[in-house]
Amino acid sequence: MMFHFLFSLLISASIGLPHQNTVTSPVARPCGEGWDSAGPWAKKKPRKHGKEEPQNKAGACIELSFSQLEIQEYLQSYARSQQWKISQEQVTEDSWTISRELSKEELLGATKRNSGMARVTWTAGVVHLHISTAQMAEGYARTLIRASFRGYGQNADQFALPREYWDLESNNNLETSITSALQAHFKASQ
Repeated sequence: MMFHFLFSLLISASIGLPHQNTVTSPVARPCGEGWDSAGPWAKKKPRKHGKEEPQNKAGACIELSFSQLEIQEYLQSYARSQQWKISQEQVTEDSWTISRELSKEELLGATKRNSGMARVTWTAGVVHLHISTAQMAEGYARTLIRASFRGYGQNADQFALPREYWDLESNNNLETSITSALQAHFKASQ
């Protein structure tokens, strides 16, 4: 008798409740096609008769279902928690540009090896990070992360022209680590 009463209560309660939509939008999603070919970082098309240079597609992109301000605030908090040595900084409501000092190990871990620089004894480096966030459709904000690297060192080739620094190409490890930190933080806060 008691079982029948409890069963009828459960049935009537489930009928009286509206069905909830169990489909929720993901916290993070990949950026759509072409994210790396738009904006101020995109390379111009080569001239018809000019030498075609390989296009540097280094960078990372993620879309999060949070506001631009929340994303930018977290990124600045992340930089403080990682104890980055920031030498220059420019902040706007939708972007953050910094120059961060790198140790030799950090520089080598974030850049591609170039055979033309094999004889350079690296001492340190600097990364110029540009992080921009733009509001997208469906409540998402797109975060683009671009990095350019400058390495300092001494060339062991005594006949090479002396240089103060070398521009190095990103291997995308730094940019990807930042998008991973964003995704982990915002998934955990959901």
